[in-house]
Amino acid sequence: MWTFTATTLIDAPVEQVWLVLADVLHWPQWLPTVTSVEALGPPNMVVGANYRIVQPKLRPAVWSVVELEPPSRFSWESRSPGVRTVADHVVNAVTPDSTSLFLQVSLHGPLAGLAALVAGRLTHRYLEREAASLKHRAEAELFALLEPTA
Repeated sequence: MWTFTATTLIDAPVEQVWLVLADVLHWPQWLPTVTSVEALGPPNMVVGANYRIVQPKLRPAVWSVVELEPPSRFSWESRSPGVRTVADHVVNAVTPDSTSLFLQVSLHGPLAGLAALVAGRLTHRYLEREAASLKHRAEAELFALLEPTA
């Protein structure tokens, strides 16, 4: 198994972070590592839901939700010949106003080593960028909610 991770601390409550993270259909609006997301069935995130995701420099992939524990985590997997990829997304409250984010991609199967060799650096860069982008988005949305209106 090959594993890549990214973590960050977000200055927003866990519920706010979860709302942004779990809204996968809107990821292309704020996440530079995702070009498009298409629900292949009902759009709401439930175990068994499938999404077709297109990312720069990667082949389009279908991701299936395999675990879901709102507002704490979801995991999904994608399969290609010789490789099963599992992506974990975990948020935990650190304080009432801050949240830790943990992202992990694990490659399993007989061709996982080759996949890690070919796309490992890119995967790690994408995870780091995704963590930073989610931090920015969740904090910006919280700031917009808290900003007094004239």
